[in-house]
Amino acid sequence: MDGQDDLRKPLVSRDDFKFSIDPDDLSNLFDLDSIKDGRSSIALDKYRGLIGLCKRLHSDPEIGISSHSEKSREAFYGSNQPMVKEATTFFEFVMECFEDLTLKILIGAAAISLVVGMIEDPKEGWLEGCAILAAIVIVVMVTSVNNYTKEQKFRKLNEEAQERDICTIRDGKEQTISVFSLLVGDVIKINSGDVMPVDAIVLWSMKLYADESTVTGEADLVKKGLGEGESPFLLSGSQIADGTAKALVVTVGSKTFLGKNMEKILNVEETETPLQEKLNYIAELIGQVGFIMAIATFAVLIIYVIIDIFTIGWGEKTGSSIVDAFIIAVTIVVVAVPEGLPLAVTLSLAFSVNQMKKKNNLVRHLDASETMGQATNICSDKTGTLTQNIMKVVAMFTQDKEFEKLDPECLHPRTKEVLGLHFCHNTTASYGIEDGREKFTGSRTEIALLKLGKLWGFNYESLRNLKDIIIQVPFNSKLKRMHTVVRVEGKTYVFVKGASEVIVEMCKKYIAADGKGHKIHRPHRARLEKTITKYAKNAYRTLSLAFKEIKSEADVILPDGEANLEFIESNLVLLGIFGIEDPIRNGVPYAVSLCQKAGITVRMVTGDNKETAVAIAKRCGILERGYNHDAKDSTVMVGEEFRERVKGLTKIEGSGDSEVGDLEEFKLIVKKLRVLARSSPQDKFILVTGLRQLKEVVAVTGDGSNDAPALKKSNVGFAMHIAGTQLAQEASDIILLDDNFASIVIAILWGRNIYDSISKFIQFQLTVNVVALAMSFIGACITKQSPLTAVQMLWVNLIMDTFAALALATEPPDRALLKRMPVRHDDSLLTVHMVKTIVGQSIYQICWLVFILFYLPEFSEQLIGTVVKSQICSGNGCAGDKDLKHFTIFFQTFVMMQMFNQINCRKLKSEEINVFKGFFNNYLFLFIMVITVVVQYLFVEALGEWVSCNSLSLNEHFFCLAIGAGALIFGILFRMMPTRLFSCFHMAEGQMSTTGTQGGFTQMVRKKTTRSMGMVAKK
Repeated sequence: MDGQDDLRKPLVSRDDFKFSIDPDDLSNLFDLDSIKDGRSSIALDKYRGLIGLCKRLHSDPEIGISSHSEKSREAFYGSNQPMVKEATTFFEFVMECFEDLTLKILIGAAAISLVVGMIEDPKEGWLEGCAILAAIVIVVMVTSVNNYTKEQKFRKLNEEAQERDICTIRDGKEQTISVFSLLVGDVIKINSGDVMPVDAIVLWSMKLYADESTVTGEADLVKKGLGEGESPFLLSGSQIADGTAKALVVTVGSKTFLGKNMEKILNVEETETPLQEKLNYIAELIGQVGFIMAIATFAVLIIYVIIDIFTIGWGEKTGSSIVDAFIIAVTIVVVAVPEGLPLAVTLSLAFSVNQMKKKNNLVRHLDASETMGQATNICSDKTGTLTQNIMKVVAMFTQDKEFEKLDPECLHPRTKEVLGLHFCHNTTASYGIEDGREKFTGSRTEIALLKLGKLWGFNYESLRNLKDIIIQVPFNSKLKRMHTVVRVEGKTYVFVKGASEVIVEMCKKYIAADGKGHKIHRPHRARLEKTITKYAKNAYRTLSLAFKEIKSEADVILPDGEANLEFIESNLVLLGIFGIEDPIRNGVPYAVSLCQKAGITVRMVTGDNKETAVAIAKRCGILERGYNHDAKDSTVMVGEEFRERVKGLTKIEGSGDSEVGDLEEFKLIVKKLRVLARSSPQDKFILVTGLRQLKEVVAVTGDGSNDAPALKKSNVGFAMHIAGTQLAQEASDIILLDDNFASIVIAILWGRNIYDSISKFIQFQLTVNVVALAMSFIGACITKQSPLTAVQMLWVNLIMDTFAALALATEPPDRALLKRMPVRHDDSLLTVHMVKTIVGQSIYQICWLVFILFYLPEFSEQLIGTVVKSQICSGNGCAGDKDLKHFTIFFQTFVMMQMFNQINCRKLKSEEINVFKGFFNNYLFLFIMVITVVVQYLFVEALGEWVSCNSLSLNEHFFCLAIGAGALIFGILFRMMPTRLFSCFHMAEGQMSTTGTQGGFTQMVRKKTTRSMGMVAKK
C-alpha cells in the first residue's frame, strides 16, 4: 500500500479530452519481455508514473472518467468488444458445399448427360441433365442456409456466454457495467476470482496475487501491487487468485495482451462430442454399404448395356444409358452417405442450448448439454445452490447467554460496540438500495452481519475506511477464518471471524455480561460446544467472532510483508456465536428426488460442520429424514477423514494428471457417501477425480475460485451466475443463471433428450437408406433402370438430411426421460428396439414398392380407377421403357411412407405404442410435415418431366397417401412383436468404436471444412 496516497488527489478538473499517448505505446507496456526486464516500468516513469498517466488519460483514481469522454475514448483507443473469428459469409458456405467430392462428380456427370442428351434428342434430351443440375443447386442452397443460420446462432450464444459485469467508477460513482463497455482510463475494482478483461495497472491493492499461467504458461502466482518487488501490470486473461485491488484500464480489445494473441486462441481446432464420435462409426458403415450398392447397381446396368450392344448393336440411347448408369451410381452414394447425422446433432444441440437458456442454463461448451444426459453423479455445493443464499442472523450466544431476540439493548454497551465495529471492519461485502431494490456485492454471510449491524445503529459505509486497515487476511477455505487489524479512533483492534469450532478453540477468554474478558473454563467451553451443535442441528450456519485490543502494531506484520498469524491469533476474546439461517430453495427436495429416480447419485459437498450439513441434507432429501449418523458409516464424512482414508492424490508418472491414492478404499466409501462436511476444494477435487477413475459421469457445482480445478476435472461443471466468481465461470461448462440446483434437472432432461433425438433420426434415416438402396438395386437388376431417378433421389436426400433432421432433432423432452437410468458410456447407440423398428419398416416399404413396381399395372384399374400404361415386368426382365405415370406413383408412395414413418420414429421403445403422444404440441414438427407434403405435391404436379414425374389424379394421390399411412399403422402393430426376436441384430458398443474411421470412406467423399462456432468441446 506504500506510495498510494498521492493517487487519491482529484486529477480531472475539465472536460478537455485530447489524448496524447498513442494506443500502441500503451499496448507496449504489457509486452511480456518488457515487463520482465523492467522496460515497462521505465516507460511508465516517462509518463511521470501513475499520476502522470492518469492525467494524460484524463482519469482519476477516485472519480474515474467522465461520461462525456466515452465517445472520444472509444474513437481514439477502441472498444473492448469480444474478439471472435471473422464470420463465414453465405458465399463461403456455398463454395464449401462444392468441395464435396460426390457433388463434383455428379455435376460432371450431369454435364455429360446434358451434352449426350442434346446430341441424341435436341428437343427434350437436355431436360434430365438440367434437372439434376437444378436439384444440386437446391441441395447446395438449403445446406448453405442451414450452415449459415447455425453459425450465426452459435456466435450469438457464444457472445452471451462471455458476457459478464464489472464494477467501475465513472463521474465519481460506482457503477456496474459490461466488460465489453470498458474504456481506456476506466478505474475498475477487482477481487479474488475475477478474470482480467483488459490490461490494467494497479492503483491500490491488498494482498493481490495473480495467476498468469493461462496467458504466460508460468505456474507460480505473481504478487501484484505498487510495493517493492511487486508488479503493477495486470495482463488480460490472467486470473486474480487472491486479494482485492483498484486498477486503471490501459488497453482494451485487440490492443490488449490477450487480444494480440487471440489469433492463436481462435484457431484452436474444434473437437467432436462423444455422441458425434459414436455417429462417425454409423456414418462410415452406411457410407461403405452405399458405396458397395452403388458399384453393384452400376455393374448391373452396364452389363445390360453391354448385352444390348452385343445383341442389337450401338443404338441411339446407348451413350445416354451409360451416362445414366453412372449418374444413378453416384446419386446412390450421395443418398447413402448420411450428411444428415452431423446436421441432426448440430440442430439438436442448438435447439437444446437455446431452450436451456430459457430455463436458466447458459451453456458455454456444446458437449456439456449432451454429456449431462449421461450423468451418474452430481456433487453439489450447499450455499446458494441447495439453499437460497439469503442469509439472516436468527440466533446469538454472547455474554455466556443465548439470546432469542437480537436486541442490542440486552447487551453491555462495550459488547455492542465491539460487535458493531467487528461487523463493519472485518468484512468486505457491501449492499445498498439501487432503483428501489437491494443490491449486494460480496459474501452473503457478511451481508447478514452488516444488516444486523445496521439494525443496531452501525453503518459500515461511514465506519469502514481502507486507509485505517493495517492488514487484512481474507477468508479462505484452508484457514476457514478471516482476520483484520484496524485502527479505530486511536485504538488498534484485531478482529477474527470464521468456523465456530475453529474460533472457539483459539479463544482463551469470552466476553461476559460486564463487557470484560473472562477466562474460558471447561464447563463454559462445553456450553459453547453444545450451542454450536444445537445451532447446527437447526440447520443454521454457525459463525464465531473474536477480538482483542493491542497496544503495539509492530508485531502484526512480518518482515516479508505477510501477516503474523501467530501473534494475531493469540489471546483472543470470544465475542459470540451466531446462528445464520439460509432457507432451502423452493423445489430443491423435489429436484433431488427426480435425480435419484433418474439413477443419479446426489452428493453434497460443503464447508459447514457435520451437524449442519446433515440437517440441510435431510431437508433436501439427500439423506433420509430418519438418518442417524454412525461413526463407522461413510454416508457422512468430514473432509479430513475422507482425505486420509483415500490417501489423497498421487501424480501419474509421465503425466500431469493425478489419481486417488487408494482407489479400492475410495470405491468402498463412495458407495454410501452422500455428504462431505467441513471439506475443502481439494477434497472436492479428490472426490471428482476418483469418481472419474471409476468411469462415472460427474457433474459438479461451484462458485468460488478454488472450485475451478474440480469444475475443470468434472465431465460437466456448473458455475453460479449470481454468486460465482469469474474464474469459476471460466472453468465451467454451464452457468446456472439462477444459482438453483433445480435448474440442473433441466440440463439432465435436455441432455437425455439430445441423445434420444439423434436416435430417432438414426431410426428414420437407416430405414430410408435400406429401402432406397434395396429398390435401386432390385429395379436395376430386373427393369434395367433405377425406379428412382437421380433428381428424385436428391430430393429424398434433401428430405432426409434437412427436413427430417429439423423435425426429429427438435422434439421437446418428455418428463418420462427422468424415470429411466442414465445411458452408460458402453451402451450401444443402436438399440435392439431401434433395429426392430428399422427392420419392420423396411419389410413393409420394400414389399409395397416391389408390388407397385412389378404388379400394380395388373390391378391399376380396380385400385386407382385409371389405366396405368406400363409394361408388365416378368421375372426375366422388363420390356419397354419406363412409364412416367407408373414410376411417379412409385416415387410418390416412397415419399409418403417416409413422411408417416417420421411420426413412427418419434418413439424409440417398443412399449411406446402411442406415437402421437405430444405430437400436436410440437408445432415445428407439424409445420415441417405440412411443408414437405405441399412441396412434394408441387414437385410432382408442377415440375413434370423436369423431375421425371407425371401428373397424378386425386385417386392416385389418395392411393399413395393410404399406403404411406399404412406404414404408420404397420409400425404400431410391429411394436407389439416380441423384441427378443431381434436381439441377434443388436450392435455392441465395442463394435461402435471410432478407431480407424478417421480418414475413412465417408470422410473422403464428404470433405468439409470444420469451422468453429465459438463453442467447442471442453475435454
